[in-house]
This record gives sequence, C-alpha cells and structure tokens, in this order.
Amino acid sequence: NNRQSINQQQFGIKMRVSRVLCRSTQNRRHIQSLALSVHFKQPDFGMNEYEILSRASGFLLTVDPPDLTPSEGPYGHLEKSERERRLKLHKQDHRYSPAGGPANRELKDLGWLEFAPQEVRPTVHFVCSSHVLAPFLWKDYYPQDWLSKVKQEHCAYSLEVYDTESSGEALGKFALNPYPIHHPEGRDIAFIHLQQEEESLKIMKRLGVKIHEMRDLDAIYNKGDEVAFDGYVVAEQNKADYDDLTNAVAGELGSSAETEDTRIFFPYQEKGRLAYHTQDRFFAKTEKPLPEGLCGGPVLDEEGLVCGIIEGIVDKDHSNNDIAGSAAFMPNYMITPFIEYAERFMLQRILPKSLFQKAVTAKTTNSLGGGIAQGKQPNGSQHGTTTAWEEAFDRAVEQLKKNHTKEEVNAILNTIQEERNEVLDILDEEGGDLEEVAARVRRKTMEIREMIHEEYRQGQNADGTRNE
Repeated sequence: NNRQSINQQQFGIKMRVSRVLCRSTQNRRHIQSLALSVHFKQPDFGMNEYEILSRASGFLLTVDPPDLTPSEGPYGHLEKSERERRLKLHKQDHRYSPAGGPANRELKDLGWLEFAPQEVRPTVHFVCSSHVLAPFLWKDYYPQDWLSKVKQEHCAYSLEVYDTESSGEALGKFALNPYPIHHPEGRDIAFIHLQQEEESLKIMKRLGVKIHEMRDLDAIYNKGDEVAFDGYVVAEQNKADYDDLTNAVAGELGSSAETEDTRIFFPYQEKGRLAYHTQDRFFAKTEKPLPEGLCGGPVLDEEGLVCGIIEGIVDKDHSNNDIAGSAAFMPNYMITPFIEYAERFMLQRILPKSLFQKAVTAKTTNSLGGGIAQGKQPNGSQHGTTTAWEEAFDRAVEQLKKNHTKEEVNAILNTIQEERNEVLDILDEEGGDLEEVAARVRRKTMEIREMIHEEYRQGQNADGTRNE
C-alpha cells in the first residue's frame, strides 16, 4: 500500500490554496472537468507526510441559476450595467450581497442555498464519485484490510487543472475543504467545496474552467441522443503516447505495490449515444470502452448541459448485450434530489435555527409570511421536526377548534381528506397540474355545499321558517 508522497510544505493538513502554475491564456481553453486527488496521513501507519489515496475526475456545478433577466434590444447593455452598478453600491453599504439569486422567480423555485448570501456559502459544488472521495466507505469496491483504518479525518483533498490540448504539468492546483457530503441513500455521488472559493474561481475562470449547469428536468431523452464524456485517465507517463489509453490505466486507488506511484493525469474525452436505460441509470455506447479514472466526470448533452455523472463501465462480457461495454451514468433527474438534500443540509448549518425555519416556511409555502403559515406555537417556539405545511395545518386545526364544535371540526377534516384523495386519484388517472386539479376539486366541493344549502333553504321556506 505504498502511495505517492506529497511535499508537506506544499500540502499541509489545512490544505491552503497552492500556487497556480499559470501558462499562457491567449488561446481560450474549454476545460469541462477537473482532476481530483485524495491524500491521507494515518499516524498508525507511521506516516509523516500526506500520500495519494485515490484519484479520478469531477466537475464544478453552479449553485445559482443563470440570470435570465432580458438584456436584448438597443439598451440591453445599459440595463445590465445598471444592475451591476446597483449591486456594487449595495456592497459598499452592506456586508453581504442580497440573497435570492436572479429576479422574477417565486420563493418555492429558489434553491436552498439561495436563501443565504453568497459570502457565507459556496457558489459552486465540486461533484464527484463517493467511492473516490471516500474509498474506505465502499468495502465492496475496495476490500483491502488497511483501508478500514482510514477515516475522513485522515484525508485531505485537492483539484488540478490540466490543458485538454496537451499533457504535462498541471496549470493549477486548488485545495478543497475536508467536509464532503455523501448521498444519504448510498448512491455513488458526493459534493465537496473549494477553500478560498472566490479567489480560486477567479483563477479557474482565467484558465478556462467551465462552471456547469444542469440540464432541464423537462427535457426529453431519446435513444440515439449524442452525449459527451469528459474526465481524466490516471496512467504511467511513458504510456501517454499510446493511442488507446484504456490499456494504460491501473485503477483509481493508490498503488499497492512497494514502488512509488508515478502515474499522472491525462485529459480524456469520448462521445457516445444513448442506448439503454433503467429507472435510475443510463447506458451509452461508445466507440471504445471508457477507461477507469473517468468516474465522477460530467456527461454533457449537445447543448453542453450536465445530463449525468459517470458511474463506470459495463464489462464487455456482460450477459446483457444491450449494455455490454457501455458507459453507465447517473442521469440528471437522479442528481437533482441529492442537490436538494445537500443544499438543505448545508443551509441548516449556515443559518441560525430561527432563520432556517423561516427559509423552510418560505420555500414550502411560497410566502414570506402572513396567515397561519407565519404563526408560532403558544410557547413562542416553532416546530423543528415537521414540515412548514404540517405546522400550518396543525395551527389551522387549533383555530377551527376554537370557533367550531367537535362535530363541525370532524366534518371539515373529513371533507379535506376526501378532497385530498380525489386529487390524488385524478393525478394518478389523468395527470395534470397539482394546483389546477386541487382548484377543480375545491370548486366541486363548493358546488355540492351550495346545492345542499339551497335545498335546506327551500325546505325551511316550505315549512314557513324565515331565513335570516
């Protein structure tokens, strides 16, 4: 289990941003992915310096959506300049920039981290494979006994930028915070974030590193659609001239031989076409099987949007010919729920408890306040174990109990339950927009109620009873 040694002066345990080896940037680069290295130092192994634990690929994913504010027309550039001017003026008088991201969106459409100013949270995620970031959590992949003694606190993480047009020394190396977020259900995806993010991103952008956006969830996939795979092969330097780098790869985990691990990163791109899918995984046929090391890299559609993350390669001898030798990737609709989970998890640790609960209420009720959704419990506290909608419902029931008899409250709650079931039945059978279906069911209820009231009034009139 001999791993490549890292100069401790360059990579201390705090992993500060290292010196960038900038080359000429006259020719604009388009770097889609970054090279990830995981270093570790386990004192029980007698280690005095950080050494390579694992290496693979990953990519930057934006937290904030693009600003789609119209800037066309003869005065579009002036409107954009005015928005930038107002933001600069705001920063002069305020410590934090406004939360909320681009304008003209409803609260329910904001990402969780958009409820916090950019100065106190990341603006990009580095997306990668969980089995690379923490191989000791994946015993089925890596059964080596010594890995069971490696923990997250022993690890440090870095990214490197390479020119996609030529191999050689990294253009820059950047440190990552040692706080990865793994998928709660054990899927092979994780987020980790840059140290000194603002300064690092400025340099990365000058080097041509792209910050990706996710493909729209409403976009339809078709068999035969072209996709692009991007990442890095980990190979011996003297094999870099091989036409087929798939044969020059020895795996993502650090070398287990008693010789120094001298492998280096080489950029690798390959195109393929969608050929097969299951509920949670897509498969694409490529001209050559993808090499190891690309796991965690982005899968891009023809518009350059992220439609997935590379998970691995199906064995060429697989019994299912439809997927044998194919590249397997996790599609965007499986990644989006993890983004929601991770960003909510982070926001809960960034904001004070009371502010976080207000953000939850705003996102789930699409309102900053007012009505029952804004109220508090009798003791002045707010629930922390139920959703804002459940809290609002509980408060509404309590209000009903104050103004109605027990029988009346039960009748109202039964009507609500019947409406809910009818809405779900319609959505299952017919589909449609939730709000429109709920409004339709509510109108039906009101029509029935009015009919009953009218029959009651007519009966009262027939008996000679006066209506008030």
